[in-house]
Amino acid sequence: MSCDLSALTNLDPTDPDAAQRLLDQCTQTLTDPSLWIWAIVFTVVCAAVGALIGKYKNAVVRDTLLGLAFGPIGWIISLVLPAQKPKPLCPQCRKPVDADDKHCRHCGVALRAGAKIGTGKP
Repeated sequence: MSCDLSALTNLDPTDPDAAQRLLDQCTQTLTDPSLWIWAIVFTVVCAAVGALIGKYKNAVVRDTLLGLAFGPIGWIISLVLPAQKPKPLCPQCRKPVDADDKHCRHCGVALRAGAKIGTGKP
């Protein structure tokens, strides 16, 4: 007896022992360690591919989580989403600031509007 839909459709509803045997077979299949190892490996690979896509698009965390949660469908979503622009850097302390900030929240230096602020890439 195997644990699949055909076994369930061929199950005799008057035989409780057959139902118990099918339940035991399905439980044994679901608790098989090789199934869990493959599931974990597949999940890690999906997250790693998502991270590689995210590295290219400057959104590593977002795309890693998409790959982790949705697998290959998450990769497609990652590829369709727009790339994130790096945050500008403070000219004084080189820490990230928002583009519309007037002062750096880390060192307090005044950020001039229209002045060239460094990008996130060195």
